[in-house]
Amino acid sequence: MNKLSRLLDYFGEVVVVDSEYRSQGDGTHEVRCVCAIELGGGREHRVWVDGSTVCPYPVDDQSLIVAHYASAELVTHDSLGWPRPFNVLDTCVEFSAVTAGKRRRDQGRGLVDALMYFNLPHLDHHEKDEMQELALADRRNDMYSSEERSALLGYCWSDVAGAVRLLGVLEGYLCP
Repeated sequence: MNKLSRLLDYFGEVVVVDSEYRSQGDGTHEVRCVCAIELGGGREHRVWVDGSTVCPYPVDDQSLIVAHYASAELVTHDSLGWPRPFNVLDTCVEFSAVTAGKRRRDQGRGLVDALMYFNLPHLDHHEKDEMQELALADRRNDMYSSEERSALLGYCWSDVAGAVRLLGVLEGYLCP
């Protein structure tokens, strides 16, 4: 999935990130897993969170973190004790700006909706809902079976792949 980004003309690394979590209700997440791809270096990260872990990708001032609903990823960083990224691009915000006044009122701004808008491959809403429900289960991470962990990591990775595809379209507007 190493698709080079035009944003690499501006940053040393572009990292597309997603996480799955259960909100704790106090502004923090119980993070299940984090997936990311470094578009410049091609490094892929699929991390199931079992206790303390370090951020596997760069978040310095030479790197750009890309996520759909990036605020959730910032809370994930805070919840894991990871440093906050210096530069962040939210594909939801950019999609909303690009399609303002063009989307039907019933078209959402979620990742699946954005991918559908641009006729890009995507999960169906039902499959996404099932995986989100699994992530929201009221249990500790060590209580997930290996099959459930694998399913959540696969789902998380599919959102990273979708965000990479969406970024490819949005770059036409961001980097003309």
